[in-house]
Amino acid sequence: MWFIWAHFQVKILVPVLTFVQIAVLIITSSLYPQNYPKNANVIDGQSFDFVIVGGGSAGCVVANRLTEVRNWSVLLIEAGDDPPYVSEIPGVSVLLGATLPDWGYYTTDDGYSGQTHKRKKIHTIQGKSLGGSSSVNYMYYVKGNEEDYQDWVERGNTGWDWITVIKYFIKIERSNTKSDSNSYLSVSQPLWEHETKEYFSAFKEKGHNILADTNGFNRLGYYVPSFTIDSQKHRRQSSSLAYIKPIMNRSNLHILKKTVATKIILDSNKKAIAVEVNENNVKKRIFAKNEIIISAGSLNSPKLLMLSGIGPKEHLEEVNIETRVDIPNVGYNLQDHMLVPLLLTSRNDSKFFMDNFRVLTQVDHLPVATIMGLVALDKDQKFPDYQVTAIPIKSGSLLPALICSQVFEWNDEICIAMANSTTHRDILFTLISFLHPKSRGTVQLKTNNPDNGPMINAGYFSNNDDLRKFAKSVKDFTDITSTKYFKDINSEIIDLNVKECEKTKFGSEEYWECYVLNLAASQFHYSGTCAMGPDGEGVVDEKLRVRGVKGLRVVDASIMPTIISGNTYASVLMIAEKASDMIKSDNVLRDQCSDKSEVQHFDACAKRV
Repeated sequence: MWFIWAHFQVKILVPVLTFVQIAVLIITSSLYPQNYPKNANVIDGQSFDFVIVGGGSAGCVVANRLTEVRNWSVLLIEAGDDPPYVSEIPGVSVLLGATLPDWGYYTTDDGYSGQTHKRKKIHTIQGKSLGGSSSVNYMYYVKGNEEDYQDWVERGNTGWDWITVIKYFIKIERSNTKSDSNSYLSVSQPLWEHETKEYFSAFKEKGHNILADTNGFNRLGYYVPSFTIDSQKHRRQSSSLAYIKPIMNRSNLHILKKTVATKIILDSNKKAIAVEVNENNVKKRIFAKNEIIISAGSLNSPKLLMLSGIGPKEHLEEVNIETRVDIPNVGYNLQDHMLVPLLLTSRNDSKFFMDNFRVLTQVDHLPVATIMGLVALDKDQKFPDYQVTAIPIKSGSLLPALICSQVFEWNDEICIAMANSTTHRDILFTLISFLHPKSRGTVQLKTNNPDNGPMINAGYFSNNDDLRKFAKSVKDFTDITSTKYFKDINSEIIDLNVKECEKTKFGSEEYWECYVLNLAASQFHYSGTCAMGPDGEGVVDEKLRVRGVKGLRVVDASIMPTIISGNTYASVLMIAEKASDMIKSDNVLRDQCSDKSEVQHFDACAKRV
């Protein structure tokens, strides 16, 4: 009987709910139009001081900061439209996440990893609207580990040490007690003591630190995560809401929506002078007097560079693009956080209908409690090897089936096993993320046609060390079942019946290696494809200027030499804040404000100018 109900959830209810989600999205978008700047009327050949390609997490920040200089005109080009109204309501946006605007890209099938996915390909979710992926993400706010940024410096990128970047994290965060009105992002930390108390006791029993705030000095342990949610207004803090809405009346800000950039135009001196765009099938060329900033994300930024003849000469010749600047590493060094699900049975003290009704009615908050952990396999290590995102879920909940089918797109067999696990017991639904893979993937062009999406090879487990270490990470987490709480409730690890692993012993080292290989999905933290590094290695320098090109920068997660220890939204905002100051100092403000080294002094000087 329970199996039939689980089968019904996946085969019938999830498709029906998908239809309902799309209907809700369409209806609310028409009833509640967003209050963002109107689309700019830009003519062919028009000039601006700065042109920003991509109105996502980074692009909105740069647009805000550059328009602080009142005599600079700034154009922000976004391929999507305004974010849907429901994307700003935390609980609704999570439940409707699979239907929010997305580029629809998938990785190639390597015939090796991720074979439990429906298409044997991984959906590389990237938001396509103002705010970009910050309008569709799960709103976790994680700064990363001090060692992450030290690694960047050791790779030849001066000025990216923890002491420097922490100033920008401080600048980002707005709080009720902070007097600086130049900070825009609200961050909140919910209290879920009733739902999480026993789990934290178990983690503590296993020797893990229980942290009040992982963004503080000690960043290894378990904690209630911070979210990019305004706790008073109950609104998602996408970069569009946080950085664009408050300044939408600035006369020097212009936003061109539903417009795709297809090429960066270089002059004979290899200076970026214009962006070629397609607006409603009308081609235009828009000029930049000072600089062009590409903030299109780790999949589209390298694509645009290569379409412009900036990239690996051999690959550009394969797709019949003239090489203007040969940079071999454009599109290489793709990194991501691989994750796998792990479900543990818990108590059964829930009331089926009441608990599901509660989840559906808490739409202005996150509907479920969350625990996060950052864990090192070597207990003397200062940085984590894996991240835990654990959600206590009541029996009968549809969330596992929805997450499985819609977000990560595992096959029906896996999703039915997940749905079945909640039919008669509560569960702890856990995602284990592998934080520092050695494996690297690539982003390349399929053709020289800008309308075609990029060819994405995720490269998961291309380095065998990742397979072994990821499996050890999962095994390390499963030790939680030996604690008093989990023993008292007779907790079990749910067998998801992975057919590729049926010949291995469940729970063995060999099993977990097979498990992570076939279930590996993306946490949607793509980075590194336009990596910052020294001449001959990096696509951009430490000031994020594209090597060999004048007047062109890349500002987004693609510039990360190595991926950080956790969710990437906070670090992308930091990168954009720091980049904005570097753009200011490298242009007309360098004469007036170059003696002002501290961030707040520089901003004050910029405003006076």
